[in-house]
Amino acid sequence: MQSFVMALRSIGANKMRSALTMLGIIIGVMALVVLVSLVSGATNSVTTAVSDLGTSLVTVTVSDDKGKPIHLDDLNTWMSQEPDIGRISARTSTSLVGKHGANYDTVTVYGVTPSYYDIQGLQLSMGRWLKTADQDNRTYVCVLNSDAATELIGYTDCVGQTVVLNGVSFEVVGVLEEDTSSMMSMLTSGTLMAYIPYSTLIRLTDSVSSDVTTFYLSAAEGSTVDAAANAMTRILMERFDADEDAFEVDSSNMLEEAMNSITSTLSILLGGIAGISLVVGGIGIMNIMMVTVTERTREIGIRKAIG
Repeated sequence: MQSFVMALRSIGANKMRSALTMLGIIIGVMALVVLVSLVSGATNSVTTAVSDLGTSLVTVTVSDDKGKPIHLDDLNTWMSQEPDIGRISARTSTSLVGKHGANYDTVTVYGVTPSYYDIQGLQLSMGRWLKTADQDNRTYVCVLNSDAATELIGYTDCVGQTVVLNGVSFEVVGVLEEDTSSMMSMLTSGTLMAYIPYSTLIRLTDSVSSDVTTFYLSAAEGSTVDAAANAMTRILMERFDADEDAFEVDSSNMLEEAMNSITSTLSILLGGIAGISLVVGGIGIMNIMMVTVTERTREIGIRKAIG
């Protein structure tokens, strides 16, 4: 008890030194805890974002078709031939002016096939999605996201209303559910989007080619995303004379692995920085302790001598 009281008196006699010593340890520990928490939060955000993209999603981008352009019929053929491929959908896009009454704004118009809905895991708040008949007949129908419905029409309950795109009237047959939980929705927040049949968009504007340069596919039931990606890679390697630079196949698994690698590197880097902060704080404490012992060497000797 007497030793404890003496220790408290010593701390009180050297307030500044004691405060700086505690500050060094506090900063080191706080840096370690904060940085570890940041890395953990970033990892969880990345995992959630990848999950939002779908666990069985494969994205294919063609940069050089070697004079052998891909068409919708090719996609249907590949889907029927490859058991690992469940669904497949082309997508193209352009920006057009959308109008409804006196309201108008720039709308990102996506030309897609019906299976795009299931592949991307979209959700409707009302109405219906695009049908095969819409694609076959090049029907002038559209599905709006909630931002487009609100900005152009004024409300989301707008199924049956008409929106003019590039001077052509489209019937609104569905409105997508607003999603504010995913990272992708945050990135596209405020963007006005309309989905129309792929064949209709090609017919609507000359700025869009009928050649498919971007398409998406999902793994068949009982298969895996890696198997579907490998199957598509084999098909395209054969089509484009084994030129790996002519196309790119990205799966959600590949994206997740890349993100995990980045977060692991960040964990090591930030952990090292936090560790250095802690070591510096520890060295500061050792320095203070050595100074204190040196200053009180004579006092310690006297106390030991008198018992």
